[in-house]
Amino acid sequence: MSQSLDAKLLLERFDISPEDLALLKRCGETFGLSNKIQSVIDQFFEWLGEQPEFSIFFNSQETVERVKRLQKIYWEEFFSGVVDQNYIDHRVRIGEIHAQRDVPNLAYFAAMAHFNKLYSDAIISCDFSHDDTSRAFTVFDKLRLLDMLITSDQIAQFARRRVIESGKTMLEMSTPVTSIWDGILLLPLVGIVDSQRTQDIMEKSLSRIAETRAHMFVMDISGVVTVDTAVANNFIRITQATRLMGCDCIISGISPNVARTLVELGANVGEVRTTATLRDALQLALASIEPTARDGRRRAQGNALPR
Repeated sequence: MSQSLDAKLLLERFDISPEDLALLKRCGETFGLSNKIQSVIDQFFEWLGEQPEFSIFFNSQETVERVKRLQKIYWEEFFSGVVDQNYIDHRVRIGEIHAQRDVPNLAYFAAMAHFNKLYSDAIISCDFSHDDTSRAFTVFDKLRLLDMLITSDQIAQFARRRVIESGKTMLEMSTPVTSIWDGILLLPLVGIVDSQRTQDIMEKSLSRIAETRAHMFVMDISGVVTVDTAVANNFIRITQATRLMGCDCIISGISPNVARTLVELGANVGEVRTTATLRDALQLALASIEPTARDGRRRAQGNALPR
């Protein structure tokens, strides 16, 4: 649980006092005597049945009755006069359910606005003094807004997690280390390359080198949008790491702009092998493994000669 969703802090931020909660409890006790909460929920579902989202989220009467029971628990807690960490955690779970079911914001806020209207009528019927009735409206609004904040926060967090997961998926799809020849791996990079992506490139490349026992690794950056100091140095570290695994690395697609940028940034290019085009890099890679391949074929043919 994040500090921002701590019960005590939330009550302080929304200026909800123990006296305020005691007044809500009085409302709840009055509602209980008249079974007002169930009546409000029934009225709410009459309104909800006319909304376009109803058929999407309520496909059976069993679902309607189940949600009605959950709504009754929700509002009984609301008017219990107790807002502790269990209360907040329950609201968090409700927010997670809203997020998972992808309830539209319009539907959620419209529903809470309608509940506000129904409970305003219910509070008036409590026959409190004018001052207590006025204060009950205020307290109801503050706690309702607190609940709405928690739900909205969970929806936002769920959306952020989904974006992050989608980004990870796209990252995996955008790092296709492919075996194009026996002993040669190719990684064409396109788009923006940041520190996170270069770390992923490093891990994927070294893993594939270990799996395939490749001797040459070609990293084509002709499709990379920009290259700064951090990215350039990360590329160099990748080549150094592949060399430690016994695999030579060639960086292809070095455009004049990228070359000038590397020089201006003072990147430590060292012994990195580079080519202007992917074609040049592949020719170098094939030439470097060709003697080994010929030796392998000769040994194979020698073993196949009759004795």
